[in-house]
Amino acid sequence: PAPGVLDAIKHAETILVCPSNPVISIGPILSVPGVRDALVRRRDRVVGVSPIIAGAPVKGPADRLMGPLGIEVSCTGVAQAYAEFCGTLVIDSGDAHLIGQVEAAGVRAVVADTLMTDARVAAALARHTLEAVA
Repeated sequence: PAPGVLDAIKHAETILVCPSNPVISIGPILSVPGVRDALVRRRDRVVGVSPIIAGAPVKGPADRLMGPLGIEVSCTGVAQAYAEFCGTLVIDSGDAHLIGQVEAAGVRAVVADTLMTDARVAAALARHTLEAVA
């Protein structure tokens, strides 16, 4: 990792895993030596936002990449993939019926509107996400 990255993770008040492709965006970050372990140690302060809404990515090839790797294309699949290092996952209000499955994966679920259609929704999502680990 670049200088200061592991120290920043160690001392961060909250660590956010943005709603990005778990395979080609988040995966490479986790493969940097020491990063996954640092996140695991801070799991209670790590909150993710699911990039999957109603069984499909908002954009990009996540669905075509997750399935072949055995990751269910759903917020539940994201929770299972992130469970080791992420204590809380924000899922879309349209997936609220999956709270039990997310929590069965060992990840606390928080429901919010995650499709950032405008600045107001994006700001509300940011507030909900940061409050999720407060």
